[in-house]
Amino acid sequence: MTVRRFRESDTKVLWALNALPNIGETADPSVPIPLPAAAEAPAGFSDLADISASFLAKGGEFLVVEWDGHVVGMGGYRPDADNQATILRVRVHPATRRRGIGRALMAELERRAAETGLNSMFLDTATNQPAAMAFYEALGFHEIGREHQPAWTWTLVYYRKTLTAPGSPR
Repeated sequence: MTVRRFRESDTKVLWALNALPNIGETADPSVPIPLPAAAEAPAGFSDLADISASFLAKGGEFLVVEWDGHVVGMGGYRPDADNQATILRVRVHPATRRRGIGRALMAELERRAAETGLNSMFLDTATNQPAAMAFYEALGFHEIGREHQPAWTWTLVYYRKTLTAPGSPR
């Protein structure tokens, strides 16, 4: 497994990864790992249309995880006005879940955010994704609030994790 910075050549495979189901069964080994490139950016995810401009040019980071030469994970962050890393677009291929890919991805995002001087990580997930909620809590994220809208069948759950500066005692 390799965690590395996004390359422009990853874009269309990341679009395909984003389109895979992220609700329901945690792992699904029946989904083929070599993902065919998607033809267009996913609707509703304008930041994935231009990852370099949406993440890297804004002082953030976007990482991919490769497994046996195939992209199987992704996620990034953008710094916000509160000096925190807002985590976005974390995805792990359903056929490779529960193998430490998400944990490795999040650890590297955390390391890079701390190295740049950010003081915390912020993210959200939803109550219809209990595996994601448990995952983030196991990584040390603490729930800081919830939001529900009448049109939603779920509730957004907001999390934060304080970062330790590199070289500081934990």
